[in-house]
Amino acid sequence: MILNWSHFWNGSAPWMIPLIAACVVLLAGAFLKKRVHEASFGIAFLGILFSLVWVWKGWLSADGMVTGMFLFDRLSYWFTFLFLLAGLFTLLISYGYWKELSIERPEYYALILFSIFGMGCMAAGSDLILVFIGLEVMSVAVYVLTGFHRTRRTSVEAALKYFLIGAFASGFLLLGIAFIYGATGTTDLVLITQKGAALSEPHARLFALTGFGLLAVGLAFKTALAPFHFWAADVYEGAPVPVTSFMATAVKAAGFAVVLRVASAIFQWEPAYLRELAWVGAVLTMTAGNLAALYQQNLKRMLAFSSVAHAGYLLVPLTVYAGNNMLVTASVSFYLMAYLLMTTGAFAVLTYLTREGQERTDITALSGLGHQKPFLGFVFTFFMLSLAGIPPTLGFFGKYYLFVPAIQGGQVGLVVIALLNSVVSVYYYLRPVVAMYFGVGEKAGMEIKPMPQAVLVVVFLSLLTIGYFGLFPSQLLALLQNLQ
Repeated sequence: MILNWSHFWNGSAPWMIPLIAACVVLLAGAFLKKRVHEASFGIAFLGILFSLVWVWKGWLSADGMVTGMFLFDRLSYWFTFLFLLAGLFTLLISYGYWKELSIERPEYYALILFSIFGMGCMAAGSDLILVFIGLEVMSVAVYVLTGFHRTRRTSVEAALKYFLIGAFASGFLLLGIAFIYGATGTTDLVLITQKGAALSEPHARLFALTGFGLLAVGLAFKTALAPFHFWAADVYEGAPVPVTSFMATAVKAAGFAVVLRVASAIFQWEPAYLRELAWVGAVLTMTAGNLAALYQQNLKRMLAFSSVAHAGYLLVPLTVYAGNNMLVTASVSFYLMAYLLMTTGAFAVLTYLTREGQERTDITALSGLGHQKPFLGFVFTFFMLSLAGIPPTLGFFGKYYLFVPAIQGGQVGLVVIALLNSVVSVYYYLRPVVAMYFGVGEKAGMEIKPMPQAVLVVVFLSLLTIGYFGLFPSQLLALLQNLQ
């Protein structure tokens, strides 16, 4: 088949532009002698803005066609929008953060862009080989970002742990792809879907189920699903705050983009298989994440285990994916958008606490912040309440839309477990709020510094978007009803 290059470029521009911008950033860093940090930031920022314009164009003209190994449908463009939005917010909160730490290197912005390119390949890949290549591009970039503060021991240690566990997970993924190829003779997800019903021969079915099982283990590692989640807290704690925010939002969204792609292939011919995997994974992940978060004193570790719990909530509607894939895909996409805004806003506030070359991420560092900085105290409280799912925040409606398909599909017991876990999460989300307004300690008298304008932009955008869609959630859900 002759590749239509014009169609390919128009469709893939949203993730090709970050790749080109990353190369330009590296060249600028090599040739510019002054103001390299500002120039690198500007190139990366403009690259993401141009990509967002192309995402909108792609969304309007999405035809669901496969060109090469890319699938140009609205689901691809929606997830690419999430990656670009997370990348844009990360750039904004990173600029002042690295200046505060006196670490201004252009390759940081190039790595962000390279990882976005990898995520785009994961979301738009119609072939498991392209999905794997995109995952590795993303992973290698994020490994380096995790250890970017290389003079800090915890950052280097986190990068090493992440690299070793990520390589282990990649092995599972690659072995799973090999088994699937052995059973179906292809790695194309569309062809796998078509051939699935013909896998009645015992040996072929065994190979296919083994392959999907190995693929599930690899994705569980990448998305921090229990019992493969133990790396998350150490890595999130050791990574710089902006990188932790990027991992908690964009990397998790990329993992669930692949989960949705693989689920659409499996549920066509083996609905009970993934339903059972999703049910067990949801219960284990929600419970393990919330219980572990109860005992954390470090805010980054608390939000890491919170991220694990939210991954469990995202598995709940997958138990009823068969026959209801449009609504399930829309609800998962809705929740990922809400989670991105809530989590990025919370981490943006945490960057304010970075002083004198050190991060202050212990809960006691928030003592008195609600009185010293009333606006920051208010927005951080708002983000915590939204993460807890307190009505009428966007987090509440996100969970509501996740649980409705499960209830309609008869998974009432699973939803009850999820609701009980949500009640547990209220305790640890309110602990930072109590510290801000009622905590008195050595941090309460810390010097007040002005909030960086770029960070304020992120906080305002997150707050306004959460507030708007919290009041009108049906508008966002209606936008996402036809992603496939």
